[in-house]
Amino acid sequence: MFSYDSTPLYLTIGFFLITVLSLLIFGKDQAENLWSIGGIIFGCYLIFSSILVLFIDTGWGYFFSILGYSILYLIITGILIQIIIQVQQIPGSNESAMIFLIIMFHPILLLFLKFIKWLFFTSRANKKLKD
Repeated sequence: MFSYDSTPLYLTIGFFLITVLSLLIFGKDQAENLWSIGGIIFGCYLIFSSILVLFIDTGWGYFFSILGYSILYLIITGILIQIIIQVQQIPGSNESAMIFLIIMFHPILLLFLKFIKWLFFTSRANKKLKD
C-alpha cells in the first residue's frame, strides 16, 4: 500500500522540502518564526513517521532507520535555519530553538505504537488459535 511515501529516506526528503519552502515563504520577519515553523513541520514529520509504524511490516528496521533520519533531518534543518538567519540578517533573539526538543519524545511514541501493533497482532493470533 505504501511505497515511496513510507520509505524513511523519501519521507524525510519530502518533509525537508516542505520545511525549506515554508521557511522561505513564511519566516521572513523574526528568527523565532523560523524556529517555530521548522519545529511545527518537524513535529508533523515525527507524528506521520510514527503512525507509519502501525502499517509497515519491516520489524525493527523501520524503527531504527526513521530514528536515524529524524536526527539527520533535525541537524540539517537546524543548520539551514541558522544560515537563513545569518544570510538574511533576520532580527530576533533566536531562542525558540528549544522547540526541537520534541525529538526526545519520538522514540517513546514509536515504541508505544510498536507495542500497540504487537498487542493487536498477538491478540489476533491467539483468537485464531482458539477458533
